[in-house]
Amino acid sequence: MWGRSNIGKTVEELTDHLRLVDHVRALQDGQKEIAEAIRAVNQRLTSIEAEFRVLKAETQRDALREVQHAVTAVQGSMHDELTRMATRLAVLEQALRREAVRQQAQPAASRPPGAPPRPDGAR
Repeated sequence: MWGRSNIGKTVEELTDHLRLVDHVRALQDGQKEIAEAIRAVNQRLTSIEAEFRVLKAETQRDALREVQHAVTAVQGSMHDELTRMATRLAVLEQALRREAVRQQAQPAASRPPGAPPRPDGAR
């Protein structure tokens, strides 16, 4: 029948088996904790990625606004300069017309009647 040594061996095997079962349960619990930690890290990374996307979009929007302001300032400056140039040109054209009218009136008055104009174009 069952001797003490057989009972001792059976108890040892049973104890080893129970330890193994406990270790397997501990491993399973550890795996569950690791899986939950990985899931939490994954959610945080997804959240961080979304925050970066928002930050990137905001940064691009701000940069576009700055560029738009710069372009608007340059356009305004160019418009002002073109307006000044157009005004100067109009003033110069009027001055040239007045000078041409004055010069046309002056040679006719200083030239004796019947004197032909000079061939070299001088007055």
